[in-house]
Amino acid sequence: MARMMGGKAVIDSLMAQGVDTAFGIISVHMMAVYDALYDVQDKFRFISARHEQAAAYEADGYARATGKPGVCFTSTGPGAANTLGALGEAWSASSPVLQVTSNVDLALVDQGLGFLHEPFKQQQMFESVTRWQAMPRTHQEISQTMLDAFNRFQTERPGPIEIEVPTDILHSQADVEVLGRQEQAKSAGDPAAIERAAQALAGCKRIVIWAGGGVISADATTQLRALAEQLGAVVVTTYGGKGAFPADHPLYAGVTWGGRGPYGPNPLQKALPEADAVVIVGSRMPYHMTKMVGIKLPETIVQLDIDGDELGKNYPVTAGVQGDARLVLEQLSAALPDSAGGDSSDEAAELRRQVREAFGASEPNQQRTLDAVRRVIPRDAIVVADATLPAYSAVQAFPVYEPRTYMGPHGWADIGFGFPAALGAAVGRPDVPVVLFSGDGGFQLNLQELGTAAQYDIPLTAIVWNNNSWGVLKGQQRTLFSERYMASELVNPDFLRLAESYGLAATRVDNLAELETTLDGAIASRGFHLIEVSMPNDFAGFR
Repeated sequence: MARMMGGKAVIDSLMAQGVDTAFGIISVHMMAVYDALYDVQDKFRFISARHEQAAAYEADGYARATGKPGVCFTSTGPGAANTLGALGEAWSASSPVLQVTSNVDLALVDQGLGFLHEPFKQQQMFESVTRWQAMPRTHQEISQTMLDAFNRFQTERPGPIEIEVPTDILHSQADVEVLGRQEQAKSAGDPAAIERAAQALAGCKRIVIWAGGGVISADATTQLRALAEQLGAVVVTTYGGKGAFPADHPLYAGVTWGGRGPYGPNPLQKALPEADAVVIVGSRMPYHMTKMVGIKLPETIVQLDIDGDELGKNYPVTAGVQGDARLVLEQLSAALPDSAGGDSSDEAAELRRQVREAFGASEPNQQRTLDAVRRVIPRDAIVVADATLPAYSAVQAFPVYEPRTYMGPHGWADIGFGFPAALGAAVGRPDVPVVLFSGDGGFQLNLQELGTAAQYDIPLTAIVWNNNSWGVLKGQQRTLFSERYMASELVNPDFLRLAESYGLAATRVDNLAELETTLDGAIASRGFHLIEVSMPNDFAGFR
């Protein structure tokens, strides 16, 4: 044991769990935590954001890019509350984010006496957007609570966790034993459930594997590929599963989302119910991405998920297996014959062709633009998308080849995610280029993070598609409300001058050739570069 302040117990306990990076904003209630950071600057990187919501998004982007929990620090009351939207996205997208915040002195918690920044039932405020919340009440409990949080990250469906420490504990001293990391065993599937799944697939020739983000979270891409090749199955992915299976593999068909609104037609939706069976791996099958867009599945459904509550939630299953995706895929593969299905590579190739043809017919300029971006950026570059028309199009039209190289707000679909999440990804993976797809409206929700990018010299190529509007919503007003535009048009700043005022490089382009050339140079520079794509007539005039 060593005698230390509670703030130091927070930092030492995080470091004992392998944490070396955090995002946040300094605050009076958390001052002891920042004082502890002063002594470990050579081992622990702190990124000072300009808004708490952005800090949580940055932690989320870091987590999705690295596979390690992303950590953010906030302060009691308003600082903590500012993260709720970002934590909701992490909850919905199953992203491991740890928010460490403060509360008032222990004796004053939930008393309503009027302490500075005092919240009422702060812990309960986070119940709807986190998977676990805790408040250590002693110095020693700080380390135990951190250990419990990281054990949960290893064994449960990933998601955000909130830990709040009373201010008086942070700023006083006591003896603390800092607890080290404990490696937790992953949960395999029940053998009987595995056997039921294997039996359900027996005799099926046309099998589709539906891969979600849980494959990426479990580092199960190798096992997914092995099962697909063993079954000769067509593979489709969800929005969050992009990269779980390489887009240039012969068995890959495309992304399931689409079919309505700005997402374009999706021929996969017709092919899915014609299969003999579907194997769903690591997908919650969220309503707005499945039933809401009319997706139907065959009668035989096998679902594999770490969370038993998700099995059969939106589609009844023939066989459900709870467990870690990597282990369960290995078990299922072992339970099946070496060659358990037919060869679907021709069918997958035809579906890929149909998907591309359908999207290209409806959005030819967007297809050409996304093709150009894909040509320029390396295979392992990370693309971070905001909720914007080019990103929605990229769900179908932008191929992704490796896990953790495409991310977007597919959970809550919250606008403003993209820019800070891209900064977090770039902090976590400085070895690869990171490219942002953001609209002009969404970029402005967190444009203050230009200061964060400048202060920490974060390498990022930020593409801002500027049509001076909330483009998705204006498009709906155009088609659904006879061009009765209200609140969807924007007056924007000069994005170039704004970036340059922080000492950051910026370029405006208004055609595809300029975009391709500028993007190539920005990637090569390995610094920050904002590229404003001027599209006064949306993509109709961009070529």
